[in-house]
Amino acid sequence: MNNGGEFMKRANLFLLIVLLLLLSACGHVSSVYTASLLVVIEKDHVDEDYWIIAYDPNNQTEEEAFQIMVDNELLWNNIKVDEEYAASYTKEGNKPWVLEEIK
Repeated sequence: MNNGGEFMKRANLFLLIVLLLLLSACGHVSSVYTASLLVVIEKDHVDEDYWIIAYDPNNQTEEEAFQIMVDNELLWNNIKVDEEYAASYTKEGNKPWVLEEIK
């Protein structure tokens, strides 16, 4: 009978570990950090949401341009269309790209 009780304890412990791993995997949001050249082809805003449309000229064409959110209105105001910049930007999960730095 002792062996059966020990087996149940181990089985319950195993199930608990598997459950914890599954729960922690569901809550994990992957982040991507990128630094590249960007050519800005468009910029716009709605209320307090500011963004640029840009592409990396070393790896993409203008047709592959994508949106990058800009959290700072002053920074957004200083970004010029048809200019090339060195920039870093991040993406978390399904959220849009966010500009971190631009020079």
